[in-house]
Amino acid sequence: MSHHSGSYRNVAAIIALMLLVILAVVSLLPLIETNTWWIRYLDFPRLQFAIAMSIVLALYLALRGRPRPRDWIVLVGALCALAYQIYKLHPYSGLVNPVAVAQAECREGQSVRIMVANVKRRNESADVFLDQGLATDPDLLLVMETDAWWDERLASLSSRYRHQVQSIPDDHAFYGMHLFSKLELISPEFDFFFDAVTPTVVTQVRLPGGETVGFIGVHPRPPLAWSQSTTMRDAHLLQAALRARQSDVPTIVAGDFNAVPWERINRRAMRIGRLIDPRVGRGLYATYDTESILMSWPLDQILFQPQLTLQDFGTLPDFGSDHRAVVATLCHDAAAAQHAPELLADDLAQAEASIDAAR
Repeated sequence: MSHHSGSYRNVAAIIALMLLVILAVVSLLPLIETNTWWIRYLDFPRLQFAIAMSIVLALYLALRGRPRPRDWIVLVGALCALAYQIYKLHPYSGLVNPVAVAQAECREGQSVRIMVANVKRRNESADVFLDQGLATDPDLLLVMETDAWWDERLASLSSRYRHQVQSIPDDHAFYGMHLFSKLELISPEFDFFFDAVTPTVVTQVRLPGGETVGFIGVHPRPPLAWSQSTTMRDAHLLQAALRARQSDVPTIVAGDFNAVPWERINRRAMRIGRLIDPRVGRGLYATYDTESILMSWPLDQILFQPQLTLQDFGTLPDFGSDHRAVVATLCHDAAAAQHAPELLADDLAQAEASIDAAR
């Protein structure tokens, strides 16, 4: 090996080592309890960070061969960070048993099919979306980021869906919301938890067999660079979870959460609301961003309480939005042998603190 070749390899190994330091730090920063937008955003690309760390580790070992003693500190730190990423992501692999029990058969009149779609306000592929909705044929269709333009296009669904409610804010059009239902909606209302622009639809739904289930449709504000911490989003999700916890019927919480399933706040909301995530044991089912491989995260979710079992779950093909729609068929079964995650000692106190901060 020439002197120059050895120098290049040495420089490349040092760069790889520096990249490992950066990747380890950004992987572990979300352990800090904070609402700061950029730290909380680091929770989203855990899979991307894990892949990047694996590649850089392999590259370093290929360049260096045997690590130098002083490099071991960095390598051990990087391996710990990689192990942490795997720990956070492994529930969404096929390596664990699904929490949501699969139930192929359902007694007549006890099932409900749900479709959740963020159509993207500036997306004008309404025909593609409407065709997809008709082909999927859900009983409940939650549509988000609707505005007056989308309201006109969605009017064609009225013949199929006898029941519908909508909220279209005048100024903040990114938070319009429509709920269409073939099934009777009982006392549907839009609640604005902490501000006047992000509606949450809260209703009960009467199944054909006569049983009643709750439905809470959410679309909280995302963390935004410089201008928007996660305070409002976190409190929004926790308030929805508390509503589910207080419900006297089995409840579904669905929508564009603007949060990934493995985030601390999402896990707390699931424990508080006694909610089951069908992704656990089945896969990531990324829904956003349809235009980017690097930004590929499961933001759109359908969670449900243990008296509801899962008949099917999945995402639908791209229809022109930056989100894919997610769909699930659930069966009302009071005797279902499945369990929501257990409440931790400080969950309710932490939720109250988050809600107070948002107020």
